Amino acid sequence: MASATNLTAWDNSLKQYYQDRPVIDTVYKNHPFLTLVNKNPRFRGKNMPIPVIFGRPQGVSATFSTAQSNASASQLAEFLLTRKKHYGVATIDGETLLASQGNEYAFLEAATTEIDQVAKSVGDALSKALFRTSDMSIGKVNNSSFGVTTLDLVTDADALNFEVNMKIVTSATQSGGSVRSGSLTVGAVNRDATSNQVTTTANLSTGISAIAQNDFIYVEGNYDNGISGLADWLPSSAPTSGDSFFGQDRSSDPTRLAGQRVSASATKEESLIAGLGRAAREGGSPDTIFVSFSDFIALEKELESTVQREVDPNTGAGFRSMEMYAPYGVAKIIPDKDCPTGIAYALQMDTWQLATIGEPVSIIDVDGNRMLRQSSDDGVEVRVGFYGQLACSAPGFNCRIALP
Repeated sequence: MASATNLTAWDNSLKQYYQDRPVIDTVYKNHPFLTLVNKNPRFRGKNMPIPVIFGRPQGVSATFSTAQSNASASQLAEFLLTRKKHYGVATIDGETLLASQGNEYAFLEAATTEIDQVAKSVGDALSKALFRTSDMSIGKVNNSSFGVTTLDLVTDADALNFEVNMKIVTSATQSGGSVRSGSLTVGAVNRDATSNQVTTTANLSTGISAIAQNDFIYVEGNYDNGISGLADWLPSSAPTSGDSFFGQDRSSDPTRLAGQRVSASATKEESLIAGLGRAAREGGSPDTIFVSFSDFIALEKELESTVQREVDPNTGAGFRSMEMYAPYGVAKIIPDKDCPTGIAYALQMDTWQLATIGEPVSIIDVDGNRMLRQSSDDGVEVRVGFYGQLACSAPGFNCRIALP
């Protein structure tokens, strides 16, 4: 005879507990760009075209016959967006389920904790990806010897991208190649260190025999498999002939199709002013500037401006910001831990959207079951996923700014 208390009974209770969408709130917390970017949960079908007008008709002249003979069409571009996926899995063993009998609330608390935490992990990965290129690298190897368990990163701040128990791999090429054989597991992370920030559970050369200095580092399974973030939409160098970004060659007008980019000036303040001016010259009105925490602190010392708090009414998340006057209004400077150090993104937020199937991060329950019985163990499994892409309807209104 089948047990009266089974996963179906517990699943019904779990669904009821989750009726107020805490997964969404958990994911957005402490991720300003992910929180503030427009959400489009209707990205279904095969792909999503993003049309962009980057040139007007040029049949214009003080002489009518010349204007008539020089008539030309508007210049139209189209980014044909396709989705990317990212997953998180949480498992709860049978003993935990049995130990919860007679104490329903304790069971629900245990289950929701695991679901919240894996949702946070997916949200963390998504927030990082929003700032980076689709290759999904999270750091670069600085070691010259590898018979050790300490991994030294080229950029100290990249230690923020690592977590205990994370499985990592490396590649000699940032994109278009392959990962080296083997993997490593993160055993400890020191985010305040200026060297040897990550400790692995085995010697570097034991886990990845061919690991080398300047290798790019990836979470296992991520190589060349991410969404196209700000670093792709607004690349550091202007696209050249043959560039193909979502099927569009952007080299015919690199500023309108691949955004503005300015080099670092003498100070961070001057760099931001130059970037805001460049975007304004091209018709843009950036209203939000995202920077790393270290750059935000340095800017605060430079600007000595009044700091104010902004609370997003949809999430209740408070983000500390500074205001800077721009040619077309005021731009808020907001620190985001996932923004790389030395880069500021001056964005006109109404040109951006995170297009997804449903909510950005949600429990995968297409069969109606939020928990699945594990086939090779006595527990259950919960799956969380993301299906989507970052989209921009006017790249030329936005600017990537190098900071000194």
